[in-house]
Amino acid sequence: MAQELAAERDITPHEALLGLVRTAAARAAWTDNIVFQQLRDHVDNGGDPLHPPDTLAPWLRQSREERKLAAATAKQAVDAGVMAALERRLDLEGELVATVLGGVLDSLNLDHEQRMAALGTAQQLLLEAGAPAAG
Repeated sequence: MAQELAAERDITPHEALLGLVRTAAARAAWTDNIVFQQLRDHVDNGGDPLHPPDTLAPWLRQSREERKLAAATAKQAVDAGVMAALERRLDLEGELVATVLGGVLDSLNLDHEQRMAALGTAQQLLLEAGAPAAG
């Protein structure tokens, strides 16, 4: 499946598998959100949370199926080495950022204190960019 998707979208098979993992996880989350909303509505209308309405049964089955599919797809991605490839790519991108930043700082002929201040600012901005969004 990943091979066909990769060819169709002109991406690598690893990128295709990673996309399938993201899609499967998103579908599982979407289904779980429906279960959550319907159960909340049931409880808000006086229903017992330990006895969900019969209309919720198909969504609970679908949720289990989506989670199974997400897990199977993730396992395929791990087995195919996608995570290792992604880690290598991130490492290379990090090295590229460091090389470019070093080159830019070299071109500015900063003294030691200015260079350290600039590196400190860059580090802080990178940490903030990688942090989860507040909210």
